[in-house]
Amino acid sequence: MKTVHVLACTALVLGIAMPASAGNGTHFLVEPYSGLMFNQGLSVEDAVGLEAGALFAVGGKFKGFPPRFYLYFKVSNAQFGSDDIYLADRGAHGCVQRSYTRLVGGLRTVIPLFWHVRLNLEFGGGGMFSENLYKESGRRIVSYDETLDVLEFGVGLNVRLFTWLSIGLMYDYTMVVEDEHGDFIATIIGEAGHGSELGWSHLSATLGFHF
Repeated sequence: MKTVHVLACTALVLGIAMPASAGNGTHFLVEPYSGLMFNQGLSVEDAVGLEAGALFAVGGKFKGFPPRFYLYFKVSNAQFGSDDIYLADRGAHGCVQRSYTRLVGGLRTVIPLFWHVRLNLEFGGGGMFSENLYKESGRRIVSYDETLDVLEFGVGLNVRLFTWLSIGLMYDYTMVVEDEHGDFIATIIGEAGHGSELGWSHLSATLGFHF
């Protein structure tokens, strides 16, 4: 329920600030992307996962003002596979599996730099939904889902190859905005801080379709 409130408040605030579209140009964007997601705050586990998703946006600009503004909705999924770890303190082997689904909405500002190169700046909020599984010999399997309210900041470069097509590279950082109580698996395997300072970085190659 908290996630719904974050998305609703973000959409309301950004909708009020959104300028009416003006001038020539495209106003809709569909941007599939894929890349790497980095788990931060978990040092024992594998830090890198594969991520794929898409951004859907509608935008406009003030007449005579170069930057363009987009309201966007973004969805992605990242898989961290099976990560085998060794726990020296008790001489045990364990296996961690995690997947993350990200649902966020926000505002993207596109600033022309030179030629067809543009700077993208993003700010948004929403939810991060995780599926977590841990196996260790002599212990029962631990499996649980978790929902976290998050804020997200992004920066990237984009090249508009044609009126209808662009390519780019984006970096996003996702941070938890609710009180962090730690992660159950991180506690079991003895992570420093018990996973109470989680964050995620995303490095993605994008392919934009403008219409």
